[in-house]
Amino acid sequence: MNHIINKTKGLYSVIAIILIVVVYSWQAVNTSKYLNPKSVIAWDVISYYAYLPATFIEKDLKLQFRSNPKENNEMYWAEKAPNGGLVFKTSMGMSMMYSPFFFIAHCSAEKLGYKADGFTTPYAFALIFSCIIYLFVGFFFLRAMLLRYYKDYIVTLTLLIIGLATNLLWYASVEAPMSHGYSFSLFCVFLYLIEKWQEKQKWSVAIFLGLTAGLITLIRPTNGLVIILFLLYNITNLKDIRTRLQLFMKNYAQVIVMFFCFLLVWMPQLLYWKFVSGEYFFYSYGTERFFFDDPKIIDVLFSFRKGWLIYTPVMFFSIIGIGMLWKTNKRYFYSVILFSIINLYIVSSWWCWWYGGGFGIRPFIESYAILAIPFAAFLAWTAKQKWIIKLPLIIFILAITLQSTFHTIQYYYGAIHWDSMTKQAYCNSFWRVRPSDNFESLLLSPDYESATQGKR
Repeated sequence: MNHIINKTKGLYSVIAIILIVVVYSWQAVNTSKYLNPKSVIAWDVISYYAYLPATFIEKDLKLQFRSNPKENNEMYWAEKAPNGGLVFKTSMGMSMMYSPFFFIAHCSAEKLGYKADGFTTPYAFALIFSCIIYLFVGFFFLRAMLLRYYKDYIVTLTLLIIGLATNLLWYASVEAPMSHGYSFSLFCVFLYLIEKWQEKQKWSVAIFLGLTAGLITLIRPTNGLVIILFLLYNITNLKDIRTRLQLFMKNYAQVIVMFFCFLLVWMPQLLYWKFVSGEYFFYSYGTERFFFDDPKIIDVLFSFRKGWLIYTPVMFFSIIGIGMLWKTNKRYFYSVILFSIINLYIVSSWWCWWYGGGFGIRPFIESYAILAIPFAAFLAWTAKQKWIIKLPLIIFILAITLQSTFHTIQYYYGAIHWDSMTKQAYCNSFWRVRPSDNFESLLLSPDYESATQGKR
């Protein structure tokens, strides 16, 4: 196909992936968080993970054991359903991703001298490195997809910047068991499968497309937006829409199988909700909701509290690159721009637009797999310019990349706060590794209670 400009397997991009994974692994080992398992199985991870020890260790998904004094009872967070049942707040997609590594840890714990209760060092270690292994796989799928359109050195730079100069670095090492690295990897796989199926409608690819889409949404339902890429891939005009509909109709059996596989992934969740709450569909987030009539788009992008382009400024080049897709890779233009707009709107509409404690606007991390396409387009365009234009651009890109990476270092040492940053605090910490003596006095804590009522 004439759009495939580089079918060779570039060595540099392989080395880049290995380097990224080495950095993730080194950082994970360097922090030694797995030596304190409850600093790994903490906050959102408690809800993601609880399905596994509740099912395979306690053998009690209704959590009736919590009524008895028992170690680790505080590690099972649940919401009360109208029927009185205790329901885990998050869906079980992450537990599915954790499960192979959980079983390895469970079989090894006692042999290594630890309790096999789900909350000792082997389990924490397994969770951390499960993310790194999934990311290793995900980056290879992303590499394979990008190499179809861009030269190896462009792909190499794209992978290195996405992997090491965004907040993905933090959520792939220090807080690896959070969902974002896993979802990023699944997005990478999904993009690759889209292209494979569009070129040749194989049953095996159709099955994996359905299963991957199901798992993506089971981890975070709003990430179901990625299906836009499947529907609009290579749609460049109205005539293409008719051609796409004909393709779906011609292969309707495979489309049905995709949908069936999607539902198959969700089936355990629906059965769990029915078993515990009495309903097949249960909203477990209580008063937490979206405010679609009041999206905080400007805050999400530019607020000093958590603004995406403030703390991950290197992604600004990806936004510029979306416009460049129209001339350089039109088959992705409409799908990427529509996904990006809707995703920004939904992320900005959540009651807690800063998404609690964390580094940057973390719900965007999974979409870096998609935004890698326009990012590579921007780098490819830069490479084609004359040196009088190219050199200043390279210097600017390098400066912004270093700034993005340095933000991660600042967050690690506390010069960036997890939810209370202000303009004054940011300026006070600018290019400062550690917080100053008066840093705390410049912070402003958000009002979570008011935010749930829409006063954000």
